[in-house]
Amino acid sequence: MPRRKLRKGRPLRVDEPEWEPLLNFAPDHVGDFMLMYAVELTDGTRLQAYKHYWTRDYLHLDDEGRAFIYAGKDRYEEVNPPWLLRHVLQEELERRYSVRQNVWPDDPIIRFARSATKHRISRERSLYVIEQCGFQVVERRRSQDLSNGPDKRVFFLGDDLEGVGLEVVAAEIEEEEFMVIHAMNLRDRFLGLYEEARKWRKK
Repeated sequence: MPRRKLRKGRPLRVDEPEWEPLLNFAPDHVGDFMLMYAVELTDGTRLQAYKHYWTRDYLHLDDEGRAFIYAGKDRYEEVNPPWLLRHVLQEELERRYSVRQNVWPDDPIIRFARSATKHRISRERSLYVIEQCGFQVVERRRSQDLSNGPDKRVFFLGDDLEGVGLEVVAAEIEEEEFMVIHAMNLRDRFLGLYEEARKWRKK
């Protein structure tokens, strides 16, 4: 059995968030992660540490698309990326989400992160879906997370002005304040909820 190749690393403070490694590695899941910190390995490799919002597991990614796991004692091991992503995204959808209808505030504050247009969905298209959708899918929070404030993920599922189905993800960072972090064409895993949302759309 070959010896594991472990590399020591030290944490770095993140002054400017770097989302490109995650956007390149798992563009369909960027809305599910938070950037926590950076790590510099002894060979100079710089990793970005992204924490999955629900499972609380980490992706450690470098700029070249390589993935690492923390192996303890300030050491990191390079691993197979598809295996790591499957491990991090282990939760079932029905255990992660709840829904709410017609509770959208009258004058919400909506901002956009750079990642919101990664899939070439314009802000106008995303805003249309948000404004017309009376049905939101809210990511459930674990009980130990409830003390961290109102930050949670809200999914808006609907059609843009051209009738194209979209999924738009926003972080609810304060009451009636949202940061759109992800938008893309609707994926199959949300088709059931998308159909349910039809009856709640504004006319």
